[in-house]
Amino acid sequence: MTKVFLDSDGNCINIGDWDYRETVNELGETVINNPLPDDAVETTAETVTGWDGGLYLSTDPRKDG
Repeated sequence: MTKVFLDSDGNCINIGDWDYRETVNELGETVINNPLPDDAVETTAETVTGWDGGLYLSTDPRKDG
């Protein structure tokens, strides 16, 4: 089982940890440049390596090309 993020419709928007892309501005404050969408939920799901080497949910038909 792998950590995944789903949107409000149940579509997978990320597999693995979310990359918030934190940077530090000129005032020394940490800024999040890629926030998690408000409706996103974190869960776990079975993932597989697809025909192109990418990760897919095991239920995603695109995994087979």
